[in-house]
Amino acid sequence: MAQDSGMTSMPANKDLAELKINRASKRSRIPMWPFVVVVVLLLIFGVAPALQKSMQGVEVATAPAVKVLMMKQLAEEGAQVDELAAAGYVVADRQAVLAAKFIGRLDKLNVKEAQHVKKDEIVAEIEHHELDAQIAELKAQVAGQKAEVERLKTAYEQSVAEIASARIVLATFDAEVAEMKVQWADAKRRLERDRKLAEADAMGFSEVDDRQTEVKMAEARMETIERRRKASEQLVTVREKQAAVAKSAIAVAETSVLTTQARVEVLEAQLVEYFIRAPFDGVVTEKAAEKGEIIAPVSVGGQLARGSIVTVADWDSLQAEVDVAETYLARVSPGQRTAISVDAMPGRTFAGKVQRILPRADRGKATVQVRVEFKKTKDGRSVFEAERILPDMGIRVKFLPDDAPEGADTGEAKPHIAIPAEALQPDGASVWVVKDKVATRRTVKTGERVGKWVEIAEGLKPGEQVVITGAERLAGETAKVTTAEK
Repeated sequence: MAQDSGMTSMPANKDLAELKINRASKRSRIPMWPFVVVVVLLLIFGVAPALQKSMQGVEVATAPAVKVLMMKQLAEEGAQVDELAAAGYVVADRQAVLAAKFIGRLDKLNVKEAQHVKKDEIVAEIEHHELDAQIAELKAQVAGQKAEVERLKTAYEQSVAEIASARIVLATFDAEVAEMKVQWADAKRRLERDRKLAEADAMGFSEVDDRQTEVKMAEARMETIERRRKASEQLVTVREKQAAVAKSAIAVAETSVLTTQARVEVLEAQLVEYFIRAPFDGVVTEKAAEKGEIIAPVSVGGQLARGSIVTVADWDSLQAEVDVAETYLARVSPGQRTAISVDAMPGRTFAGKVQRILPRADRGKATVQVRVEFKKTKDGRSVFEAERILPDMGIRVKFLPDDAPEGADTGEAKPHIAIPAEALQPDGASVWVVKDKVATRRTVKTGERVGKWVEIAEGLKPGEQVVITGAERLAGETAKVTTAEK
């Protein structure tokens, strides 16, 4: 029994041994990737934000350092600067576009762009050969008519002289007639006396016949002289008529002279229009035509004709023209000081003053045009003589308050640099300056305070960004930051 049981137990133990679990082999088959995924997720959602935040830096808010002429310009709230400025262009207050009144060919052009011209200087000349010929012909007619007037005056003077001579002869005949009448009356008286004596036999009739002959001879001489007198009188009448005709002819000839001279003056007045003259001292800013081109008013000449020749601007009248918003117009007044900057000359400031406010508004832009004149330089010259400032250049005009400091209009006044008071650190002598996402502590020197602003006398430049919130989380001398400008 014992032997049988021993023989039967061995196979049973062997089977039990084969049924033993191999735990090491089971563990080696479990995959590791789930554990890796879990670790990565934990890093992404737990550690990464903190790490990313530490790499980006501390979040702060910044504000720029502003430049103002006077600290009181700063508003009580925010970073608004009480400063009025407007943009515009340089314009000429007096400018002339020179052209012809009629169609013609440009014969001479005596100027070029940028050339200075004097008042009444001949800038251009329109072809006028036909007009010259007409004037020359009329002047020749005037000369001929004047010669005819002189001839008629000579004839008239001769007639007047002949009239005077004939009147002298007539006066002589009148005297002779009067004398002969006296002789004839005396002869008749003696005839009557001798006839009475003869009838009284106191004298012979032969002597009476002699007296009668004397009377007849006196009558005959008197008739002869009377005829000669009448002839002389007729000659005077003829000469007077001739003189009257000559005088009338002189008047007609003189009228013709005046008429022809008037025509000459009309043509010469027209000739003046062929010479285009500068209306004032100035500079040629544009040349629109060349020699040989047809010049005419645009409405007459059409596309093939030039409407103008040159444009002349009075350089002394150049000024700034800017558009000021209607809402700020109350802050602008004639005579107000201004500081003018020219886009083509960065860093330069020119003194000016408001000349006038144009009495019209632009409905579309809600602006009003303001003209600002440039003040002369210290040596009394125009800035346009001293500087290369040209019409249509872009400019910016800053309107200064009445109590602006001396030199504010020329840029010579030292500006104030201010920052919000909250940017000043508790030590009262430093600020955090941010550049390229790095905040750096900087020592500054402060000045006066106006409301929530503080003046920085030293240590900052205009435009630099300073930390106004979040500075309490910064440490050391530099720190990485993320900024949000306030």
